[in-house]
Amino acid sequence: MSRPQRMVGKRVRLPPEAYDPVAKTLHWLMAAAIVVMIGLGLFMVAQPPSLSTFRLFDLHKSTGLTLMVLAILRLGWRWHRGAPEPLTQGTKRWELWLAHVVHVLLYVLMIGIPIIGWIGASASGLPMTFFGIAPIPSIFPSGEMQQRFFLGLHDWLNWLLVFTLFLHVAGALKRHFVLGDATLRRMLPWTTREQKE
Repeated sequence: MSRPQRMVGKRVRLPPEAYDPVAKTLHWLMAAAIVVMIGLGLFMVAQPPSLSTFRLFDLHKSTGLTLMVLAILRLGWRWHRGAPEPLTQGTKRWELWLAHVVHVLLYVLMIGIPIIGWIGASASGLPMTFFGIAPIPSIFPSGEMQQRFFLGLHDWLNWLLVFTLFLHVAGALKRHFVLGDATLRRMLPWTTREQKE
């Protein structure tokens, strides 16, 4: 089967055969940011109000905005560089469809959750800083009802993100250990092209 082609200006470009170092770096930075963001979120909401807790909230917001930027950069790089074709051998059509939906949903959540959280934090009227270095501007008028709504939506979307991540990881592990294909290996930072093949 021929590989799909993509038009870039007047050039025809084939998708790459493997993920490049930039795509891998962005992928694992995003994974680290998600782990930190979710871990901080679960920890900080269980703490009593204090200056230390306020700093944890600030760190959580900063990590979320960092994740949003990384996700946007990753999408831009994917558009610029392209991505390897999905490996389809031994995979059912509905599994390929689900993998695509999960992938799209991950990006929607990685960009949407920080924005919803930013709106909710703005509605609180409290000051925000980016890792204590620079102020984060408010993007929504303050109000208790708006704050409760957007922060509640933020919480719900975070649990959806956890479930989506579970599907993403489970799919990668199934391909690696059950199907034995190179889907996971070609994203690992220490693998060479020969090892992927």
